[in-house]
Formats: sequence, C-alpha cells, structure tokens
Amino acid sequence: MAVPREFQSKQRRLIMIVSLSVASLLLLGLTQQPGLPIVPEALTAVKESVQQTFLPKPPRVGLQIGHLNPEEQPDELASLRINTGGYAFGINEVDVNKTTAYMLKDMLEFEGVEVDILPATIPPNYHADLVIALHSDSSPDVTRRGYKSAHFRYPRNKWEDELKADIDKSYFFFSGLPDDDENVSGSMLEYYAFNRARYKHAVSRSTPAIIVEMGYISNEKDRAFLSDPVNPAYALKRGILTYLAERGRYTPKE
Repeated sequence: MAVPREFQSKQRRLIMIVSLSVASLLLLGLTQQPGLPIVPEALTAVKESVQQTFLPKPPRVGLQIGHLNPEEQPDELASLRINTGGYAFGINEVDVNKTTAYMLKDMLEFEGVEVDILPATIPPNYHADLVIALHSDSSPDVTRRGYKSAHFRYPRNKWEDELKADIDKSYFFFSGLPDDDENVSGSMLEYYAFNRARYKHAVSRSTPAIIVEMGYISNEKDRAFLSDPVNPAYALKRGILTYLAERGRYTPKE
C-alpha cells in the first residue's frame, strides 16, 4: 500500500528535528569535555582584569611584611611556617621589613592612599591597585650589597612590568644602592604570595605585584641605609606614586 505523501512529509520533518536535537546534545557534551580549553579560568581572568580596570577611589596598596607571623601560614603553605627570614649583626630581617612597611604606610596615607599591612599569609585572592612584598637580604659574603626586585616569572597581568620599572627607577635614584639583579632567585621569580595558580592564599592575578629586596642587612653600607626606615620607605613611596599617577589613580597634591 502506498504511503500518503502528507505522511512522508511529516516523517521527514520529524527525522530532521531529531537529528538536530542529537547534534545539539553532542555539541553540548563536547564543549564540556575536560580536555578542551578551561572556560571558567578564562572567565575568571576577564573578571579580574575588569576589577583592576575599574578600581574604586581612593587607591589602595597592599604592603606585605616579609616573614611576619610565618607560624600562621595555612596548611597549603605549611612548609613556610619555619621561614623566619634572615639575621645578621644582631638584626632580624623581619624587623627591618616591618618598620619600613609602617613608615611607608604613613607616607602613603598622607597622600590619600589607603594601605593594607599584610603578614606572611596573604588573604585569598587579595585585590588592590598594587602589592609590594618587602624583604631585606642577607649573605655570608658581607661585601655583597644592592637592591633587586621581581614580579612573577611570567607577568600575571599587563601592569607588572610597568610597576617594577617605576619602583626600580625610584629606588635606585633615591637610595644610591647598586643593582643586584644578578642575584634574583627562583623563589623571588615564583614567589608564593603571587602564585594564584597554585595557592588559594595569594594575590589576585589582576593585581600587579612585586617582591623587593631592599638591601643587605649583612653589608655595612646597606645596613646603614636600612637602619633608618625613612630611607627605603621614601624611595618606595616615590615609585608607588609615580605608578599610580601613570594609571590615573593618583593626582599629586598642589
């Protein structure tokens, strides 16, 4: 018996609808395969970039005091709980880092910049205009001296190179310390507090961040410079304000 033409037409439409539905389901399944690009990570990067671009006023700076309260590090950073910093000639590194941080805080707040003092443990995904981790170096070679800095090995955002350049230029000019870049270590280039890919307690990827070694407490000349916190704090302040001004986040007072 011949199949009515009207029925054949309806059958073809039904087959087409089913085929399209199956194709859609297959496509949806493919886009959710774990081996394909990680869409949530890409969206997170975009979100953090937008956060940095539209930061509210006043500007905010995070100052991490290197090695402060290491015993409070979370389980993911438990290996750092005994890392109390350097020591030379009766001076603890953490004390130099701390006095400089609070002096710098006062200087920046006078300019209308909000400042967060951060210990060794960074709040998860901490977000600000910038973060500087303050450290002082020490070496068995008492003739070694100088200043150095580093951002994460591969810049985490488009502003970190600019931040580093501004801070370095200012610090060298106002401190007179030599460049110790040849002694930048792997631990500086992969500083835990900037490693959001590995640790929850780290600075947001959209927040430019650098670690600075302000000088050697084991060297007589550097130690004399660091003994007055006004010296390193002022050098860092000028670099920070230059960076913020270039980003349109700070206007010098009249």
